[in-house]
Amino acid sequence: MISIFLNDEAMNVATGSSLTDVLQGQTIAENGVALVLNSEVVPRSRWPHIMCQQDDTLEVFSVVAGG
Repeated sequence: MISIFLNDEAMNVATGSSLTDVLQGQTIAENGVALVLNSEVVPRSRWPHIMCQQDDTLEVFSVVAGG
């Protein structure tokens, strides 16, 4: 297990968890969100390939259309 921060809340995830794994584990729909890892926006195509590291900071933002 490793410790990460998701939207400013500490949580533990299994070692080797991808960004996609974290979102699915929190029942966060992948469509309509943007993900920032350690202050850098991560393209959705990379989420399954990036493994969480100890003390990573993830922020999930909902994409809202409007005018």
